[in-house]
Amino acid sequence: MNLTDSHCHLYYEPMLNNYESIIQKCKEKNINRFLSIGINIKTSKINSEISARYNEIFASVGLHPNNLDEIFNEKDYCELIENNHKIIGIGETGLDYHRVKSNIDVQQENFVKHISLANKQKLPLIIHTRDAEEDTYNIIKKNVNLYENNIIIHCFTGSLSFAKKILDLGAIISFSGVITFKNNHYLDNVVKYVPMNKILIETDSPYLAPEPFRGKKNTPLNLDLIAKKIATIKNININDVAEKTTENFNKIFKIKNEK
Repeated sequence: MNLTDSHCHLYYEPMLNNYESIIQKCKEKNINRFLSIGINIKTSKINSEISARYNEIFASVGLHPNNLDEIFNEKDYCELIENNHKIIGIGETGLDYHRVKSNIDVQQENFVKHISLANKQKLPLIIHTRDAEEDTYNIIKKNVNLYENNIIIHCFTGSLSFAKKILDLGAIISFSGVITFKNNHYLDNVVKYVPMNKILIETDSPYLAPEPFRGKKNTPLNLDLIAKKIATIKNININDVAEKTTENFNKIFKIKNEK
């Protein structure tokens, strides 16, 4: 079994300055690779640094829609990408109308800037969307070079109809610990619908710890619980979930020399 955490934030506690221990404990559970996601320029730089130090860690760079007190400077992000081949994605970016609705225009502008950067760099785009399905879909359809770029909807919590529409654009859907929550059974139908070659798994650490650890700080050590939940919903073996989602990750992000 070989598991890959496709979306985590390794610059927060309890992972911060504890990488060797976390990586070793994860390997004991067959969790062998991590993509740490940037949410502003500071965390994007930290991501670059830790990915350069640890073979198991890859990085993305971007400005989260909830961090728009900061201005997106494409040049700063391009410099990071050009200096580190382990930066393999743009984001997370996207729209969040759940927390802040007063800056929708700014969010959309920021999203389009990230799409432009992803198109130029030919890197996958990692998308956050909350209470913004229609605008997210329309902006992706209008702006993403769908023939060259992969798009990942991270921590999917949307409707089945949104999943169908986004899959029609070629998107990849990533499931987090939210699918284990007892009040989110509606996501079972989404998991059943999405084909295995379009699925990634993630912890979104340190957030969204799966049951039975809900409410506690999350780490990549809990990734197997998400794989297990998908296996249960789809009535397949957890080993198949692990291998297929890792295969998907390697293909999407063009990772070679898998251990």
